[in-house]
Amino acid sequence: MLNTPFAAASFLLFLAAPGVDTQPPEWARVLELFQQQQQATVHVPRVTITTTFVMRSPAPIPLREKKADDCVKIEKISGYSVNRPNSIDLLLNDGKLLRVNLGDNCPALGFYSGFYVKPSKDKKICAGRDAFRSRSGRSCSIQAFRSLVPVK
Repeated sequence: MLNTPFAAASFLLFLAAPGVDTQPPEWARVLELFQQQQQATVHVPRVTITTTFVMRSPAPIPLREKKADDCVKIEKISGYSVNRPNSIDLLLNDGKLLRVNLGDNCPALGFYSGFYVKPSKDKKICAGRDAFRSRSGRSCSIQAFRSLVPVK
């Protein structure tokens, strides 16, 4: 691919070089020098998966909240995501989704990198009793659990 401004600047510098006689240059020689210069100045950008492919995902299924139990067994939790400013969505082993509503003064953004739960003797996490601790050390009490189900 020809870089016109670069080619013009190279040509002008070639003409203005000291010790060059004032006769017009041989075009074959100019073209040869230009092609050598073009071959030497190739920029290859770093390619990553994010710049190469556009991943399309299906539209998310609309969900609504329903009342859920006040406690959930710790061993049922298989993952989580932060989708709202004041809540964390838990993925359970059986495929169900459970929303954990945190306190009003507790942003869920602090939990993106993970959280800790201190297990109790009954091995359950309960609303009103337990709290999530972010990796940075902030503790947020669990206000309520809500079950997430697809909208019909």
